[in-house]
Amino acid sequence: MSGAASNPRAALRVGAELAPWQRAAAAALGELGLPPVAWIGRRSGTPCPDLTPWLDEAEGDLAARLAALGVDLVLDLTFAPPRRDLGIGETWQLRFGEEGRPGPPGGPELVRGERSVLARLVTLDAPDRGRVLVEGRIKTLRHSLAATRARVLEVVARWPARALAWRRAGLLPVGAGTPCRLRPEPPAEPRGLALRQLVGALRRLAECAVDERWRLGVLEVSIDELLGGGRSAVRWLPERAEGWLADPVGVRGPLVLAEAFDPATGRGHLVRTELRAGASVVAVLRAPHHLSWPFLVEDGGEVFLLPEASASGRIRLFRGAPFPDRFEPDAVLVDGFAGVDPTVVRHAGDWYLFATDRADQDEARLHLFVAEELRGPWRRHPMSPVADDLRAARPAGPLFTYEGSLFRPAQDCSRTYGGGVVINRIEALSPELFREVPVARLDPDPTGPCPDGLHTLTVTDGAILIDGKRERRSLRAFLRNLWALRDERRAARATGRQAGGSLARESPR
Repeated sequence: MSGAASNPRAALRVGAELAPWQRAAAAALGELGLPPVAWIGRRSGTPCPDLTPWLDEAEGDLAARLAALGVDLVLDLTFAPPRRDLGIGETWQLRFGEEGRPGPPGGPELVRGERSVLARLVTLDAPDRGRVLVEGRIKTLRHSLAATRARVLEVVARWPARALAWRRAGLLPVGAGTPCRLRPEPPAEPRGLALRQLVGALRRLAECAVDERWRLGVLEVSIDELLGGGRSAVRWLPERAEGWLADPVGVRGPLVLAEAFDPATGRGHLVRTELRAGASVVAVLRAPHHLSWPFLVEDGGEVFLLPEASASGRIRLFRGAPFPDRFEPDAVLVDGFAGVDPTVVRHAGDWYLFATDRADQDEARLHLFVAEELRGPWRRHPMSPVADDLRAARPAGPLFTYEGSLFRPAQDCSRTYGGGVVINRIEALSPELFREVPVARLDPDPTGPCPDGLHTLTVTDGAILIDGKRERRSLRAFLRNLWALRDERRAARATGRQAGGSLARESPR
C-alpha cells in the first residue's frame, strides 16, 4: 500500500447503486478509523451522503483523480470485471466458491445442495490469479436463494475493514496471502434452482428427525502430538441408558462437570460426575430453560461457572456455593445477547469473552467482548464479529497456552453441527485487535463408537477431555425439533433477523 501501512487510503468501487451491504462495508471501515476516500460508480448511482468524492467510472480522468486523492487500494465491491487501468497498487475483490468465481453468491451452492458458501476477499494479481486475505464458509439457507445471498453479503461486508486493520498492524503485509486461482467471468445462471430450494426445505424437515447421542471421552495424546495432527486413541465412557452427557470440563482428578441432556424434556442441565464407568451423576445447576457448557473460570481466589444459557438472552456468571457441588447466580456479563458457548480468558491484563449468538449464525459467527474485570463492564471489541466461518468459529473449549502461544479450540460445523474440532493459534489479541489462524484439527473416527462428530476439547493438567456423537433417527426427535424450528422462525421474524440460522442445542444441526 505504497509503504503507508499505518495510513491506508482506499476507494470503494460500488457500481451504479449503493446496496445496504456496501454501505455497511463503508461504515465498518469508518468504525476502525479507515473511512474510504472516494466512491467509484456511475453518475446515475446514489452518491454517498457524506462529503466523500463520487467518481464517475465513465470519465477518462479516473486514474488521475484517484492518484490526486492518494488512493493506493481499490476495494471492488461489485460483481463486475475488475478495472485494470487505474494505476493503483492493489485491487481487492470478493470471490465465491472453490473456483473463485465473481458474485453474486449462493446460486451454485444451492443447486448442488451444499451446506455453505465459501467466500473470500482476495487481492488480485491477474484476472485468473490472486491471494486470499480473508475467507470463511457461510451457512446457506437451502430453501431461499435471496436469503442466502443477503446473509453472505451481510457477513462479507466487514471483511475489508478486518483485513485493513490487520494491514495497519503489520499482520498482513503487502504480498501476503495464500495464492488461489480465480475464474475471470461469472458462471451462467444456475438451472433447477426452484426445485433445489424445495428439496432444501424438505431436507431441513428431514433433519428434524436426527437424534444426537453424545458421550464423554479422554484423548490419550500429548499436546505436542495434538497440535501435530496425529490420530490417537480415545478412551470413551459408556453411553447412558437415558439421555447423554457432553461438554466435559475437568475439575480435579477424575471429577468433571458436564451437560446432562434429558430427551423427555428436550433440555439439558449441568452435573458433576467422574471419568469412569458407572460413576454417579449429580445435578449442580438447573434452570427453566436449556443449560450446557459448564465453563469454569477462576478470579480472586473464587471459582465461577459461565454456562451457556442462550434461551435466557444473556450471559450470566455463577459462583460456586460451594464449588463444585452447587452454584448460585452472580453478575450478568452481557445482557440482551443470547450467547452460545461463552468462553473467557485473561490475557495481558485484560479479560476477553468469546461467544456466538443464538440469533445470528451461532455455528459460524464469533463475537468478542473485552473488559478490565471479570464482572465487567464488558464492551464489544471493535473488530467484532472477529470470525465468520462454519469451519472454525464457534468455541469448542477453553483457550490454552503451549510453548508461549495461545490456542483457541473451535468447532468445525461445515459438514454437520459439531463435526470436528479445529485448533486456532491466536496471533493478536488486544483491546483493539484480533487475529487467529487454524493450525490443527481433530476429526471423529469413522469406525469408532462416535463416528458423527466431536465438538469440545478441554486441555487440563492431567488429561485432554473430549466428547463425541453418534446420530440416529427417531420420531420423538422429529416432533421435538419441528416444534423448536417453528419457535426459531417466530423469533427470527419478531427480531427482524433473517430466519433460518441453526437452532439451539435441543434442535437439529
